[in-house]
Order: sequence, then C-alpha cells, then structure tokens
Amino acid sequence: MKNNFLNLVWSVIGMIIIVNTFLNGQTTKTLFHVEINIWLYRGVWALISIGSLIVFLKRSKTSKN
Repeated sequence: MKNNFLNLVWSVIGMIIIVNTFLNGQTTKTLFHVEINIWLYRGVWALISIGSLIVFLKRSKTSKN
C-alpha cells in the first residue's frame, strides 16, 4: 500500500514539474548532464507521470476487489 502512494506522489511531482517548465519560459533543460529541448524534457516527465498514475490506478483497483 505504501508503494502505491509513492506512485501517486511521483505523478503529482511530475505534473508540478511540467507546469513549472511552462511558467519559466526556458528553451532547454539539463537532464543527466545533457542539455535537451524543453519539449523532450516535458515528454520525459509526462511519461513518468502517466506511467506512475496508471500503476497507481491499477493497484488501487485491485486492492478494492
């Protein structure tokens, strides 16, 4: 159960980071010591957020049954 809420926390953190990138107006961001396009950075965090949210929803659905 604890691990399930960690997935929800990662989803929320990822969404906050994505919103924050829109507010800062940067064109590049550093990821693993490599500068990448901001849209690629947002895509990476979107995949992390969506993946964690899907896992959270699947686990919460199976725990209810």
